[in-house]
Amino acid sequence: MERAQTTRAIIDGRYRILQPLGQGSSGTTYAAEVLASGHIIALKELSLRGLQDWKKIELFEREARILKTLNHPAIPQYIDFFQVDTADNRWFYLAQDLAEGTSLADWVAAGGRVDEAEARRIATEVLKVLVYLHGLNPPVIHRDLKPQNLIRRDDGHIYLVDFGAVQTVYRDSLRQGSTVVGTYGYMAPEQFRGQAVPATDLYSLGATLLFLLTHQSPADLPQERLRIDFRPYVAVSPAFADWLEPLIDPLVEDRFASARVALDALTQPAPSAPRRLAPRPPAGTRVRVQRSPSELNIEIPPPGLRGETVGIGLFGLFWNGFVLVWTIGAVTGGGSLWFGLIAIPFWFVGFGMIGGVANALLAHVHLRVDRQRFSLTHRILGRTRRIEGYTADLVKVELQTAYTQNDRPVQTIALLEGINQHKFGTPLQTVEKVWLVDEIEAFIQKVAP
Repeated sequence: MERAQTTRAIIDGRYRILQPLGQGSSGTTYAAEVLASGHIIALKELSLRGLQDWKKIELFEREARILKTLNHPAIPQYIDFFQVDTADNRWFYLAQDLAEGTSLADWVAAGGRVDEAEARRIATEVLKVLVYLHGLNPPVIHRDLKPQNLIRRDDGHIYLVDFGAVQTVYRDSLRQGSTVVGTYGYMAPEQFRGQAVPATDLYSLGATLLFLLTHQSPADLPQERLRIDFRPYVAVSPAFADWLEPLIDPLVEDRFASARVALDALTQPAPSAPRRLAPRPPAGTRVRVQRSPSELNIEIPPPGLRGETVGIGLFGLFWNGFVLVWTIGAVTGGGSLWFGLIAIPFWFVGFGMIGGVANALLAHVHLRVDRQRFSLTHRILGRTRRIEGYTADLVKVELQTAYTQNDRPVQTIALLEGINQHKFGTPLQTVEKVWLVDEIEAFIQKVAP
């Protein structure tokens, strides 16, 4: 990087350098005085000499070109873009109004504290800017939204600065660039592939809010399947955490559909219509349910021997013993082999009962449902059977009669996927089955298109 301009240096006969404001990969920004008026502005400078990445010139020129078209009170106004040639170098300059204040990164480092109310206010202000940018034709994506690029004025007003990574959607829908632009920890996963969409800025906003609430880089927070596990580290209401979660979903399609949708979800009161409350787990259940706005996980450990399971097991042993004695007697007593073959259906019934007991003692069941797909996994004695499909194809979940014991129906949980039925949970108590049906049904209704 070329050395910074000295204080009081005159640029193009029009601007006097006052002090450096910051330096990044795309250039150095100064506070400068307009000689003709005394007005203080921000002057961003890029030196051609020694530049190893020519892409930076393209980004610098694109920033100036797009800023010239923008008009929003939270975006410093474009003033001028020009170049200055010297005997041994060429300098590029971008002049803007000065966003007076402190970056959120510096503000936090100086002891600033953000509670939920302040996080909501900052999110609201930034989302209003994103609604404006993404609503342009073509939409404008900032691509580097982070605490360093959000300036907080003393009265709390927020400015969005540094459009050096900006792009338009239409430009890159024709050719996807391979250049990775952004800041690690605040970049959405698709940016690592050189791609960006309006929802990319939403992810960066969510990551920024996590930094403000935790004072840690989002990259340092634990992750599970690329999802940031932030809830144990923030002191916010469940409602705000539920709003944050889809903002930082690693899958673009699982984030808010737009900045407008995210803003409405944050600022508008919940509908007054009665809402279905999340079912409460029965007392003493060992079944584990984990749910978020985008995913439901149900883990069913082996229920163990319970009253009806013990009865089935004992009856199964008695049944198989009776069929065994009858078969041996039929074959060894001089009877026809056909008498032995007649016993085969009875063997199936007996072993089915024994299999049910083994399932209760040993089988682990895992159901996972998200907005796109579902999977139902049975694991017993090291063997795994998995069923997968699309969540949109799940038309219903209900209780069905699996078999009858002592004239009493024993029910199972059935996932209805078109004409297919996937059954599980038979050994559970009835109250557990009803609870899980309510959990699954509530989630499917919530994510249904």
